[in-house]
Amino acid sequence: MISQRYRTLFIKLPIGMLILSMFMSCFGEPEFPKEPEIEFSWIENNNPAATQDSVYIAIKFRDGDGDLGLGQMDTMGPYAPYEEDKLPEDTVKNKYHNNYFVTVLKKEEDGIYKPVIYDENQDFNGRFPMLNNSGRERPLEGELRYGILLYYDGTFGSPLLKGDSVKFNIHIADRALNESNEIVSAGIEIGSPKERGDDNNVPPPAQGD
Repeated sequence: MISQRYRTLFIKLPIGMLILSMFMSCFGEPEFPKEPEIEFSWIENNNPAATQDSVYIAIKFRDGDGDLGLGQMDTMGPYAPYEEDKLPEDTVKNKYHNNYFVTVLKKEEDGIYKPVIYDENQDFNGRFPMLNNSGRERPLEGELRYGILLYYDGTFGSPLLKGDSVKFNIHIADRALNESNEIVSAGIEIGSPKERGDDNNVPPPAQGD
C-alpha cells in the first residue's frame, strides 16, 4: 500500500463557493493514527480592495485510513445541513455538514486573542472534497490551503476594524466524524498585506504572548 500526498486549495467566499486545485504524489506507506492530525504551515494576507482582505492559510495534515473529504452528494445523514432529529420543530445547524472549521480570534486590549462574534448565520467553516477515491483505506498526508474573504470597518456588518490583529483557530474532521487537534495560526493585521516568511514557519506563541 502507498500513501497519497495532496496539496489542496479551496476558498471560502461570501456566497459559499469553493474553488479547488489539487496536487498529488505517492510515497511509501507511513504509519499514522486513524484520527486526523494537523499542524500550521503558513499564512498570508492580501488587500485587493478597501475594507476587504483575502487571507490564505495552509495547514499540513495526515490521516491513517484516508477517510478525509466530503462529496457533493454528502448532504444526508451525518452530513445533513441541519440536525435531522430536531426537524421540523427547530432548525439547528449540523456542525458536520462541513469538515473544515475556522474561528477568527482578535487580540483584545488585555493582549489575549478571543473569538470574534459574528451574526449567527455567518461563519467561516467549509468543506474540502474527497481526498481518497481508491475505494480502500490508505494513509494520506499533505497540505490544505484555505482562502477566506474578511471584511472590516463595518462592511457587511463586520465587527473587525483596520489594524486589528487576528489569528485563526482551525481543526478538521474525517468522514467518521473524528476531529483533529486544534491549531492556531500566526497572526495578521487587518488591512495590511503579509507575505509568507518570517514568522510563518514558526509555531505561533501562546495566546497573550
